[in-house]
Amino acid sequence: MFAIYKRELRSYLCGMIGCVLVAIILAFLGFFVTVMNISGQQPHFEYSLITAVSFWVFILVIPFVTMRSIAEERHAKTEQLLLSLPIPTHKIVLAKYLAMLTLVGIPMVISASYPLLFSLFSQTEDAVNLATAYNGWFMLCLMLAAMVAIGMFASSLVENQIIAALIAAGIFFAMFFMNTIAAVIPYTSLPSFIALLICAVLLGVIVLVVTKNSTAACIVTGVISVVLIGLYLYDASLFWNLFPEILSSLAFFDVFMNGGAYIGAFDLTNVVYYVSFAAVAVFLTVESVERRRYN
Repeated sequence: MFAIYKRELRSYLCGMIGCVLVAIILAFLGFFVTVMNISGQQPHFEYSLITAVSFWVFILVIPFVTMRSIAEERHAKTEQLLLSLPIPTHKIVLAKYLAMLTLVGIPMVISASYPLLFSLFSQTEDAVNLATAYNGWFMLCLMLAAMVAIGMFASSLVENQIIAALIAAGIFFAMFFMNTIAAVIPYTSLPSFIALLICAVLLGVIVLVVTKNSTAACIVTGVISVVLIGLYLYDASLFWNLFPEILSSLAFFDVFMNGGAYIGAFDLTNVVYYVSFAAVAVFLTVESVERRRYN
């Protein structure tokens, strides 16, 4: 596993793409810190992180980090050679995931020094709240870890790197506008019921793509659909404003921008939220790669 990790990390750092992406992240973080904290004389480092997210820097950068993780192996016909190694599939996927986290972690570790520098040169006592600053920094790291996992899963679905990047970027854009989508859905029961049925079908499609098992996909879609229909016939009011509320609660970027990272409060719920996203995406990637291992 460590050998695969070193191979992946070396391929990023010895090539242009890894260095360029690290430079881009540092450049944008440095720009927002300069504008918000230095020029604006604003001691709150977490505000700069929120501004960076709102400008979609990571939405555009992360797909280029993750696009080659699995798709390149398939395109270069080296995937079967890699899978023929006496290493469990989950360790191969984890090694690739950790290599990408290391790459993204380089600019984040450098940016961790910014609050300390601000506190050293601050002219007023306790002008910089290090606890608040590092709470925002930590939450951003968790959000990036979840984004990398989602991008890696997108890369495991296709062979073309560009398509993998577009899929990941599309997922991120959809998650960014989740609250906007929720706002245009009517609050009545029927639209929520129909939307949840569509989600059941989409879940079945994901199961089919990941496992190539049409029976499992039909069972998943069928069971969820039957449960939804039964609940709707029993009491349609259960679906009143249900789907908009689900979308709002799953608003990926709003958890960071409007949550504890902004007000300086550490919220364990947000930590569990991002860790769960990352764990599910890594699990789906393992299943997607595992399916091809024995085909």
